[in-house]
Amino acid sequence: MGLQTEERPLPPISKRPGEPCVEPQADSSPRESLGGVGELACAGGRHPDAQRDELLRVLETQRDQLLRQEDQLLQARQELAASRRASRAYQIQAGCNHALLRTLTEEDLFQEVCRIVVEKGDFALAWVGLAAEDESRRIRPVAIFGEHAEFLQGLSISWGNRQSGRGPSGRAVRERRPVVCPSIAGDPVFAPFRLEAARRGLASCISLPLLAEDRCLGVLGIYAREENVFDAEEEQLLVELANQLSFGLLALRLRTERSEALEQVERLAYFDPLTGLPNRRMFLERLGQAVALAQREGQQLALLFLDLDRFKDINDTLGHDGGDQLLKAVASRLRGCVRQADTVARHGGDEFVIILHAIHGQGQAEAVAKKILAAFAEPFQISGREVYSSTSVGIALSPADGTDVDTLIRHADAAMYTAKAEGRQTYRFFSMEMNRRIQAKLLLEQHLRLAWQRGEIFLRYQPQIDLRSAEVVGVEALLRWHSPVLGEIEPERFIPLAEETGMILPLGEWMLRQACRQVRAWHDSGFGGLRLAVNISARQFRQSDFIDLMDDILAESGLKPRSLVLEMTESTVMDKSEEAIMTLTDLKIRGLSLSLDDFGTGYSSLNHLRSFPIDQIKIDRSFLADLERPYGQAAIIEAMIAMAHSLGLRVVAEGVEERSHIDFLRVRNCDEAQGYFLARPLSSEVIPGHLRDNLPDLKKRLGP
Repeated sequence: MGLQTEERPLPPISKRPGEPCVEPQADSSPRESLGGVGELACAGGRHPDAQRDELLRVLETQRDQLLRQEDQLLQARQELAASRRASRAYQIQAGCNHALLRTLTEEDLFQEVCRIVVEKGDFALAWVGLAAEDESRRIRPVAIFGEHAEFLQGLSISWGNRQSGRGPSGRAVRERRPVVCPSIAGDPVFAPFRLEAARRGLASCISLPLLAEDRCLGVLGIYAREENVFDAEEEQLLVELANQLSFGLLALRLRTERSEALEQVERLAYFDPLTGLPNRRMFLERLGQAVALAQREGQQLALLFLDLDRFKDINDTLGHDGGDQLLKAVASRLRGCVRQADTVARHGGDEFVIILHAIHGQGQAEAVAKKILAAFAEPFQISGREVYSSTSVGIALSPADGTDVDTLIRHADAAMYTAKAEGRQTYRFFSMEMNRRIQAKLLLEQHLRLAWQRGEIFLRYQPQIDLRSAEVVGVEALLRWHSPVLGEIEPERFIPLAEETGMILPLGEWMLRQACRQVRAWHDSGFGGLRLAVNISARQFRQSDFIDLMDDILAESGLKPRSLVLEMTESTVMDKSEEAIMTLTDLKIRGLSLSLDDFGTGYSSLNHLRSFPIDQIKIDRSFLADLERPYGQAAIIEAMIAMAHSLGLRVVAEGVEERSHIDFLRVRNCDEAQGYFLARPLSSEVIPGHLRDNLPDLKKRLGP
């Protein structure tokens, strides 16, 4: 029979040190509370206190085991969560790295990163906004991806210190640090959008600034479906992602800028920046390819060479901006006159070229030329004004007119100049006669250069006669050229060529120095009243150092300025008239006399005579040559003399070849004359004797 013992309550049992004790239930017996353990203890026949102590030790052991298992399970769960988080972050970073290498534009990069963040990171929404650095300080969304992308649409987001900039994105940009909103529902900043966010299941968010080179480019925003998602570790991983995106953005922009720079360099190398047409370099390449293809396929092609007529006048009238607008309009109109396969290029200045590929004959090229001329018949709208411009077209065909690039260009250019010479606003096909003229011109240029080196060019002086006193009052210095190969070359042939090639500059300076020295020598020998007239070319007159050159020549020769008359054509002084007036005024101040040469053949007008500080006009020889013809020439000469005298100008007539010319000019009070009837151009050695010995004979021939 077992011992009867008093049932005493068990002491409280603590789970862990420091935790509250758990009281056994009052209505439970020790045996019921301990279950099988109590029964086992009693069965052992030990004292109840010993049994209870043993029971407590067993319970403590089991409790420790359970706690250790709980800690291990919690640690395992934490490690699993960290592993999943790290794996998710690495997947996001790997995807973003791939996007950085694959995408070519910022828009594609941002959209791809947002997609990767949502799909790989299991987030609800991701977006990227760029920060404006102007006064608006606006954050402009450029990419959005997620279930509820419409949540951000229509929102005004700013990074300025104002109401629209107090959200996490505005603060992230402004403060340049990540901003976490662990609970959208509990954040007062989201109060106006709380219901909309809850309806879409958006519970928390993080905004990460995109920092690069001491600048904040924008923000990466991420929304999660649960609260408190973005802990310190998650935040750090996403910061690395944002930094990676910033770096990629800068690299992409640098790559884009470099690509655009290379494209711009290539475009500048092959395209005209003003008109957008292929430039001369690309034209030459395309023409070479076209010629080779035509030869290989047995086809014909045509090269059209165009030059705008009087473009300089339009450019001077409208200014350079107006001239540029006209060139762009011309380029556009020319493109509309040809097929898409043909090439329209700007050759330079106001010159354009067109390659017509695979034509069926001359008629097809002629049809295009006519179409171009018809297009130019319509006015151009330039700065609100209607401007008319014409063009001259030269055409060369291949293989008929050439089978290489240089020959075709040269022949088309020659045809164009022929079109200009024959009235402008027309077209001409190249012919062998043109080629002969080109060859003759090249030969003449070659001999002219040699003539300058060999001293074949010399001066002659033609006397100028006062029609009232019948005395020689001056001489005009004239360039002459005698070639041992070509013979005597007319000034009308070689002077325009010298002007065109630029040789007129050294020739003109030599002529001025030589003539001034010679007239000064005549002054010293007793002919002190003799004037010298020298024709100044347009190229000379436009030189920036022309005034200095005249000062130097006068100082070197010792010739008094009042003894020198500079003759210039109307077209010379009309070019850039304001600058011309300044140059003429500088010459006038120095005491030089100024004469308007070839008067009546250019821009003759009373207004020009009043504007320019000139002393005399020189009537062109063509008027006297046609004096007897029924064209009203006599009336024109009479009007010119009267107009000049009314302005206080002297009048010199050139080309006096007959006695009738003298009578006509004297009756109309012309002041001076020169021509073969009075005296031919003479050498410097003959002039003194002519002045001494021929004066009586001259007065006799002229009469009273």
